[in-house]
Amino acid sequence: MKKAAILSSLMMMFSLSAVVPAYAASALTVDLSSVIGPVTHGAAGSLFGIIENQPDNNLFIPLHAKAYNNPAVSGYQQPWGAAIPVAQRIAPSGSQMSIRLADWFTGWYDYTNLTDWFNKLTTTVNDVKAAGLTNVYGYELWNEPDGTWKGKYVGGIDTSSSYVQFTVTVPTTKAYTINIRYANGTGAASTHNMSVNGGSAAAITYPNTGGWFNSSPGSLTTTVNLNAGSNTIRLAKGTTGYAEIDYIDITGGSPVRYEAENAVISNSTIYNSGYTSSNASGNLTFREFFSQTYAKLKQLDSTAKAIGPSFAGYGHNAMQDFMAYQKSQNTVPDIASWHQLGNENFTANFNDYRLIETSLGLTARPISINEYSGAAWLDDEGKPGVTAPLIAKFERLKVDTAMQSYWDVPNPGRLGTLLSSATQRNGGWWFYKWYGDMSGNMVTTTPPNVNDMLALDAFANVDSTRQYASVLFGGVTDGSINATIKNFPSFFGTNGSKVHVRVDWTPFVNRGTAVNTTNTLLEGDYTIANNQISVPMTGLYNNDGYRIYITPYGQAANVYEAENAAVNHANIATGSNASGSKYVAQMDYSDSYIDFYVKVPTTKSYTMTIRYANGTGSNSTQSLAYNGGAFSTVTYPATAGWGQFGTVNVNVNLTAGDNIIRLTKGSTGYAEIDNITIN
Repeated sequence: MKKAAILSSLMMMFSLSAVVPAYAASALTVDLSSVIGPVTHGAAGSLFGIIENQPDNNLFIPLHAKAYNNPAVSGYQQPWGAAIPVAQRIAPSGSQMSIRLADWFTGWYDYTNLTDWFNKLTTTVNDVKAAGLTNVYGYELWNEPDGTWKGKYVGGIDTSSSYVQFTVTVPTTKAYTINIRYANGTGAASTHNMSVNGGSAAAITYPNTGGWFNSSPGSLTTTVNLNAGSNTIRLAKGTTGYAEIDYIDITGGSPVRYEAENAVISNSTIYNSGYTSSNASGNLTFREFFSQTYAKLKQLDSTAKAIGPSFAGYGHNAMQDFMAYQKSQNTVPDIASWHQLGNENFTANFNDYRLIETSLGLTARPISINEYSGAAWLDDEGKPGVTAPLIAKFERLKVDTAMQSYWDVPNPGRLGTLLSSATQRNGGWWFYKWYGDMSGNMVTTTPPNVNDMLALDAFANVDSTRQYASVLFGGVTDGSINATIKNFPSFFGTNGSKVHVRVDWTPFVNRGTAVNTTNTLLEGDYTIANNQISVPMTGLYNNDGYRIYITPYGQAANVYEAENAAVNHANIATGSNASGSKYVAQMDYSDSYIDFYVKVPTTKSYTMTIRYANGTGSNSTQSLAYNGGAFSTVTYPATAGWGQFGTVNVNVNLTAGDNIIRLTKGSTGYAEIDNITIN
């Protein structure tokens, strides 16, 4: 999104320091028996990270992101990336689409009126239905209202000559109920003197709202006697404290709402705020707009999920006010959302939000952090040393989805700055690829300080079926970490058993530097004692990402299952004759392929054994390439049938480190792939 427009307000919200604190040698603990929940890759998505023609499928399939966030349409806020065609593109990979409705507008944002907005919403929902999409995560009803909602209010009602005077119209002479939308950030009760039609002033007391209209609105109700026709209501500075005014509502008035900025103002100032209403916002506060949009969305599609409020930054008072109002209107968002764009304490904010739900009697909503990045924003997007602590907290707290932000405005379709160009990976991509490799269950990690947004943190998984565990970590340290891995599942063995450990390392120079392979920091066998091992590591870098990969001692590390590879336009099948009971079938199309990610210690020629099935009754072929090189032909003699496997051997020239081996549909017949073995 075009962030420049709210950069100054975010700088006020977030305390960002250029000085990185020093940290002592860090201790990290991983409990392989303490399950958080199934692996979902919830934080692997990005905002505008995939568009209609970028990046290539082979760059996003390995990430297995649960959801991405894209504009409802292209040609308005963004010239590309429309949600429907992109949702269709990512559906085969299992990813979902979060639809950003505010991107119907140009600017930041050029909202006009509710009728026009409902027409846009209706068009979007109907188009989604017509497209037959089944992978819509939800509709983000607005984006960063704290910075983009065009409300106004009157503040600076601070002197004896300060006042706001409304002229209101009512049909009959009687007592009327007045609702005053105000903010009082003094920390105590404040007063205004209210006078009607020039009569004697009466004190109006405003309870403290915990802040001003930059974060903390409130409202109160009082009763006044009005005459049929036109009346004046003056709110002047009182004897105690100060208060800001957004509007007054006269129940039974014509109209009901009177905006403070349109009143007669003396020695006071008109300000802008995302927490107030104005003519430009259709005389709606954002919370009212959200509630009415929610109701319209459910009318159009009762199964659709509404996402909100998508604040640019979390604030207790603003969230409390928003959620309380939505509860009163029965329009509480199905998925709660806000953005993490600085180094604010996410753990504390998450816990605060859950307490708000509890205090309101609401069931816990899934949470979507639909934009996240580190304290330096663009420079930190995709940087493993910054995103690792964030993802760790998202996983630890069971955040449902999280999407990397979009500060690199000229370059959409780069997976949240994981690509150095439209076609090349940077060091961040490899870290997210390791995240995409995770399977089974996420398990508990304990960092030195769970609240620190910059220091070492980690997230980990265990897969009892595939029999491995992995720990991804990064963050600021003094370069030394001691990782304690404890409570090993039985498939690893018992005390006295050995496990094999490899620590992988992906370097990150900057987002524009391509990284073609990862490094091995250390590798060896460790003996389980007291049901744990200790893995000390030194020479670590704060920008980089790391993975501890643990397998049972003696387990073959050179066999790569096809179902665990990156599969494009083919299907995963189940069969008793397949290793791991799964294999890749229906590689029947010109764009069908399997990408195997293979790591080897040295550069040389290797023998690759392909376990395949060919039920055509005669020879079939596939095309083989590695590391983007030229294709060659692999010939598969017929086997006993589909799902009945044989093997062929071919030679492949691989380089030390990571290699990508691709098998595609060939020119003759068809074949299914179970696995490959590198010798």
